[in-house]
Parts: sequence; C-alpha cells; structure tokens
Amino acid sequence: MDNSPVKEADTKTAKTVFSKYYEYLPYMRQHKESVLNVLHSRETQTSSTKLASSTRKSQCFYTRSLCAAKFESSEQPLVYPITNASQTTKDADKRLRPRQFEYHPSDSSLMAVGTLDGEVVVLNHETGNIVSCISPYGNMNSILGLCWLKQQPSKLLVGSDNGSLRLYDVNSVQPKLENGYCNSTVIFDDFEQLTSVHVNSSDDRCLTSGYSKKVAIYDICSGQRLQLFTDMHREPINVAKFSNHSPNLFVTSSFDRDIKMWDSRQKPMSPCYSASSSRGNVMVLFSPDDLYLLVSAVDNEVKQLLSVDGRLHTDFGIVSTGSAHNYTRSYYMNGRDYIISGSCEEPIIRVCCAQTGRRLRDISLEHFDMAVLAAYADPHPSMKLLRLTCSHQATLMKKIKEA
Repeated sequence: MDNSPVKEADTKTAKTVFSKYYEYLPYMRQHKESVLNVLHSRETQTSSTKLASSTRKSQCFYTRSLCAAKFESSEQPLVYPITNASQTTKDADKRLRPRQFEYHPSDSSLMAVGTLDGEVVVLNHETGNIVSCISPYGNMNSILGLCWLKQQPSKLLVGSDNGSLRLYDVNSVQPKLENGYCNSTVIFDDFEQLTSVHVNSSDDRCLTSGYSKKVAIYDICSGQRLQLFTDMHREPINVAKFSNHSPNLFVTSSFDRDIKMWDSRQKPMSPCYSASSSRGNVMVLFSPDDLYLLVSAVDNEVKQLLSVDGRLHTDFGIVSTGSAHNYTRSYYMNGRDYIISGSCEEPIIRVCCAQTGRRLRDISLEHFDMAVLAAYADPHPSMKLLRLTCSHQATLMKKIKEA
C-alpha cells in the first residue's frame, strides 16, 4: 500500500476483490491443513467400523485435502533439470533440443520428449534416468506430435514436421541399424505439414492435422489412411483431438476462430456443432471425463465449453496483452479440477479453478539474467560489462529508446 496507513475499510475491500478473482487455497478451503493431520484423519475415519457409511469421507475428499496441503507448503515451484541430456548420445558435447513432450497416461514418472533433431527420448523424470532413445529416421526433422497409446502403454505415436508418422514400442526399440536409424513397428502414409497427432480411446485409429485445412484418420495396426477430410475450416487447423471415451468423436481448432465437433461416422462429413472465439484458436482438448472442452485462443482468451453443445461454461478472464503473437496454451490439472495456462510472450504460468474460473496461483518465471556490453563516447573511452536482472531490463530498454 505504498507505506501509507491502511484503513480497515480498505482491508475489507481488498479481501472482497481478492476473493472475487482468486482462491486463497485449492478447493475453496479457508484454513490451511497439515499433511499429517489429513493422513491421520483418512486412516482413522476410513478404517473405523464404528462410523456410519454416510459419515465417512470419500477418497476424493482426502486426495484433494492432500493436494491443498502440499500446495500450500511451498511458495515457489521447485525448478531443476529433469535429466542430463548428454546421456543419450556418445557425443558428450551434444545436447538435446526439446520441442515436444508428452506424459505417459498410466505411469506418471515417464515422459516422452521429442527434439528439433528428430530424436525421441523416453525418460523417468523423477529419477532423471533415460529409459529409451529413438534415433531419427531419414532426414532429421523436428518432432511436432507425440501420443501414447492407452491400451498398449508401451507404444508411442511420433509425428515429424516432414509429414512422417511412425509407431514405436519403447520396450523393444532395436539398436541403430547400419544406416544409423531405428526400426518402427508401423509406418504410416505421410501427412503433409503435420503439426498434431492423437489416438482414439480404443487405440485403433489415429488423427492427424497440420498447417492446412485437412484432417486424416489412420488405422493404427496397418498404418493405412482410412479417411481424408478437406476444407474442414477456413484456415489451418492447429490441433485435432479425439474424445477420451468415444472412439468416433473428435474436435478441431483453427485460426479461423472456430472450434468444431465431429463424428467420423457421419457421412457426408459435417460438424455436430461449431463454437467461436474472438481470436484465432491455438488449441482445444477434452476434459478427462469428456464433459468439457478447454479452448485456448491467441492472447490469453481461455474458455471452457460444454462438450455436448459448445455452450460457454467458464470464461477465465485472463487479461490480454494486445499482441497478436501471444500464443496461449492450456491444460487440465488433477483431473478437471484446475487448468494451467501459459502464453509464449509472458513469463507467467497461471493456475485457475476450472469450475469457478478464479485464480489459484500465478507463477512467475522471471529468474534469468542478461549481460550488456556498453561503450561510452567520451574523451576517455571505456567499456563496462553490466549484469542485469529482470527488474532492471525494462528500465534499460526505456533509456535506450529515449536515447
């Protein structure tokens, strides 16, 4: 409050404004809880035979209580390198350049990381150990799409920016062949300008989209292209996602500002419905239970829609920056309790309640430095090396513009 005396009325107003836009603790809890107390309550209440079933707390209640207690114990996120990337190559000086990553659907410790050089590394991000490494096939191209199969959790679908699409079994990746590349279990027909891949709930179809107005559906077992849909949107389709539970429903998002729901069984192909954003859509995805769609448009326009008909459920009201290049992406956390959102031109990650839209935490990624080599035009020329933190950079840029 700028060191000025704070009146009681001002304090009440501040609390009211804060509660309107922010949550003090996860799941609207008003008081902090100890992890030990939550565990003790869980063990005594669920194991006691004296308690009536109606008074017992559900496992979901305790899971959320533990999440809230763990979240409040740390003011800042822990930042650390996941692994030493040079473990994956004989050349100790070579470093992997990550481009895409995807968590394993059933083993939370595993993560697949695709690189700008066409390599895919499967690692245990909790231990830092490399589980498997898939070397690039043919020309080295950036990995733009990764998707684990759900019913065959050792298999990983990989898409590259040259349009190649391949299915690998990470438990049986063969050593490098004579030409330096690894075999894949299935090779698919190419899809030009590929940017997104996704597998349906039954693991028998995969969906691809790219920097075009086309979407293709492939057979997972044979790699054969089953359907090719054209002119689904007026502009390129950034992301196409299957439903988590229906193998035939999928949704597409485009820079034409529309998201569309489709059913692959319908012929001729026409959308079930369309919903629009005020800016170009960067991505869309289903909630884990398929009740909602999370839509992220350019410059912090993040909304949750009802998947049944596309009606607006929650507008998260994140402030826009005014930049047409501030691409925003959002994902669900802890089931569909919270969403996490970030934009490419802002050093902020936002965590919001998916039901109320209120903010839980803004995480600032401002811990970086820069160096400036400055020359002074005076009778006695000298040079100085300045080490600046983030807080100084805005002031520096303002002075440069004024000069």
